[in-house]
Amino acid sequence: MIKLFTVAVLALLTSQAMYLPSANASDVELRFATLTSISKAPPGVVAETHNLFEKEGVHVKMKLFTSGKAAVESLASGQFDIAMIGDIPALALLGQGYPGKIIAAGLGGPKRQSVLVKRDSPYKTVEDLKGKRIGLTKGSTDDIALGATFKKHNIKWSDVTVVNLRPPAKAAALETGAVDAVEGWEPVPAIIVTKGIGRRLFSADGDIPDIVGVIVASDKILREHPDAVVRFLRAIHGGASYARAHPDEMVDLLSKRLGLDRKILIDAIPTQWWYVEVFSDTISDWQRSADLLFGLKRLASRPDVAGLVDLSYLSKALGKKYPRGESAADVMKYPTVSITQ
Repeated sequence: MIKLFTVAVLALLTSQAMYLPSANASDVELRFATLTSISKAPPGVVAETHNLFEKEGVHVKMKLFTSGKAAVESLASGQFDIAMIGDIPALALLGQGYPGKIIAAGLGGPKRQSVLVKRDSPYKTVEDLKGKRIGLTKGSTDDIALGATFKKHNIKWSDVTVVNLRPPAKAAALETGAVDAVEGWEPVPAIIVTKGIGRRLFSADGDIPDIVGVIVASDKILREHPDAVVRFLRAIHGGASYARAHPDEMVDLLSKRLGLDRKILIDAIPTQWWYVEVFSDTISDWQRSADLLFGLKRLASRPDVAGLVDLSYLSKALGKKYPRGESAADVMKYPTVSITQ
């Protein structure tokens, strides 16, 4: 009887050990990759600057990438455990077999996608773009944002001429007249506006629920150090919340840390929703991006995004059930920057 009891206890302890971290969270170095963009950098930069990682008891080694492609490749090669990146590259990576999960949102805000025209352009409405040349980055959120606006206004893609442009080329293309308008995400619109090249004609705000990045974690880190992941998410959420509440401070912080022009930040920050929570429409937003990838034949099969998501770590970190019952638009407000230079 004693022998059977001992065997039973050992079996129970062994099964429980599968769900326990192999080391204290503070003993784990969690390698985090994010981007130098206005939309991705703030939570990590705030968490590092204000010691939020240390306060949560997790050691994070963060690297800011100027290239989303480089960040994705570094995650895929195992150099990083967690990354905050755009949903389209993340879904492409997961759809191609990367062993990981989406564990939280990676910020958002439909207003950060805008269509811009030259300052002296006669165009006033989306309908005015019929028959015109529009520069955008194919296979990106440009497609999603402009497609949603076109659908709302009963405009077909065949009504315009699309010119494929990388983000850095959009300002010059608009200025030289190579295109009549450009679709772009921040900071491209802010650059065009602050340099006096053009003005925002409209944004995706109100035309689409949101355009949401992701936080992706490897299966290995989730399996071996779940407590460190939970603490990391708590710190990143704190960073995002702080950034939203202190937009003026973010102008100074991001200018110093990222080397961005203050005028660009002052113009761009009011278009941002910095958050990591998952709302009622978030997964469907991600599915929309996955469908775009499948339609472009960048994925062999249409992925079911819900199967690529594990929100248990976010729920444990913040003590809420996710997805939340309301949409991001019901909760989020665009920040107001009061400083002028």
